[in-house]
Amino acid sequence: MKKYAKIVKHNKNLLRKIIGKGIVMEDKKPIDVFYDMDIAQICQHFSKSRNTVDKAIAKLVKDNPDKDWKYKNPETRRSTIKAEGVEHLSKYFRKEKHEISTVEMELRYENEKLKAIIEEKEKAQEKIEELYKERLALEIEKNKQTFLLENQTKDEKIQKLQHENEVLREEAESVEQMRQKIEDYKKKEEEYNSKSFFYRLTHKF
Repeated sequence: MKKYAKIVKHNKNLLRKIIGKGIVMEDKKPIDVFYDMDIAQICQHFSKSRNTVDKAIAKLVKDNPDKDWKYKNPETRRSTIKAEGVEHLSKYFRKEKHEISTVEMELRYENEKLKAIIEEKEKAQEKIEELYKERLALEIEKNKQTFLLENQTKDEKIQKLQHENEVLREEAESVEQMRQKIEDYKKKEEEYNSKSFFYRLTHKF
């Protein structure tokens, strides 16, 4: 174990259990403990995918070319990162997590704004639909009243025409009666005139 970790050689498994959790000192402040890790161990310890860890290691090596933090373990024949490099990876992942959290907060804020805009648009749409229904109801009522008024006017016209027809019929009947009386009078007159002079003297028309 390097200077960043105190290794208990006879109990390596115990040391792995306390990695990342820290050791509580007398001042109650936790400190992180790091040791050399291969890539699989780094993935497991930080709960990262192999691709994420490979990218982080590549950046670590590129940003620190003078450090010999990556080497091939002769015992396991696996690429291994020294304890100091693991510490830098830990800081990198914490920073990355913080940046992601910031992005998440911004996205959440934008999402809330978008949700508010959508709700406002939905309210506006509901208001438009409500106004449309009210206007439609008014138009229907207006058309209904117009229809009733037109029908009422038609009924009044029909009644007036019926009354006029009745008056004309009565007048026609009266004229017919008068014509009949005149014809009867003429017949009586003709009949009277056809009588003898003596009859006409003795009978008045």
